Amino acid sequence: MPQGSLNHHGQFQSRRIPIETAAEQSSAIVREIVDLTKDLIRFKSTDTRPEEIHKCARFIETWFKGHDIACTVVKNGGVPSIRALPANRQTPLLLMSHIDVVNATDSLFEPVEKDGRLYGRGAIDDKYAAALSMVLLKNRIQSDRRKGLADGVQPLGVLITGDEEIGGYNGARSALGGIDCSFCIALDGGRVDKIVVKEKGILRLKVVARGKTAHGARPWQGENAIERLMADCLVIKGFFEGLTGPEHWHRTMNLSVIRAGDSVNQVPDKAEATFDIRYTEHDDVDDLVRRIQAAVSGEVITEEREPLFISPGSPYRERLLALAAGTRTGIAHGASDARFLSQFGIPGIVWGADGNSSQHSMEEHVEIQSLSRLYDLLDRFVSDIRENPI
Repeated sequence: MPQGSLNHHGQFQSRRIPIETAAEQSSAIVREIVDLTKDLIRFKSTDTRPEEIHKCARFIETWFKGHDIACTVVKNGGVPSIRALPANRQTPLLLMSHIDVVNATDSLFEPVEKDGRLYGRGAIDDKYAAALSMVLLKNRIQSDRRKGLADGVQPLGVLITGDEEIGGYNGARSALGGIDCSFCIALDGGRVDKIVVKEKGILRLKVVARGKTAHGARPWQGENAIERLMADCLVIKGFFEGLTGPEHWHRTMNLSVIRAGDSVNQVPDKAEATFDIRYTEHDDVDDLVRRIQAAVSGEVITEEREPLFISPGSPYRERLLALAAGTRTGIAHGASDARFLSQFGIPGIVWGADGNSSQHSMEEHVEIQSLSRLYDLLDRFVSDIRENPI
């Protein structure tokens, strides 16, 4: 039954029922984060749909301004990033996330809540993180306002970028240069009980094999570039076989793209393959590329090379670990925008909610229960920084 009373005109007036318990308040916060994540998932914000990334950024800007929270949308190379920071762009703690996602079928952009999980493209990578950051900042600012405090006293800033999935060069790398912060949490990996302090580096190699074209009915008159490329691929595979290490911490290779041939009845004179290589601090990348080039017949081109992310020691990290009982540090095989932090001298970590390694899959999801604990720990961390500055 609706709660309320009749006014002097005989009209029903609703009465707001206050949230009385911590459990009820936590439930309301999680519901707000989930609903906001759903709104963000519905934007098909892939790099092939830049207009959707811009629409999503405008939605976030409108949301912040609707709560009277100052934010700025900065663009670099056509990529938007949203910054919600104090006026001087200085903050002890920065939460960083992204709204761009990998391609998916249209059905994955319609969020589904089922069995304690939220499914959809970006549910765990990384739209829940944007939503959680937004709600956390909003709630803390509103709490200060009720106490008569100014907005700028919060030791918290939010950065949400739009190109992490394609390298982050125009997003995080550009936007971080305009922010002065003491510690950054990239909410883009790990899980509540695992803080990531090391991620592998990225090496993208393209191998181009060349041959001689001829009619498909007379293959002996040509030199098949695809066959040469296949032989080179097998050679390269040998550089990654027999490797072992704890938690699979050694270099890996994925043959991800092959392009060759123009006509079915023609001997192809060019074929190329792209290799996604992830390396560790134990690898000499320059030497690896030289050895691969010496071993194959085709041309080896380095298309991309990105460093490892290694979290430096920080009193902020130790403070967080002390607050988060049961949470430990670990490593991750993927890469994130956290690798840019060292360029700006910013200590940081990679952390986040639980998604059971479902990123980029048809079953991508976030465990809703983990959002409550992650939010609570971050809220306590911000309070601790505020009460006991480092």
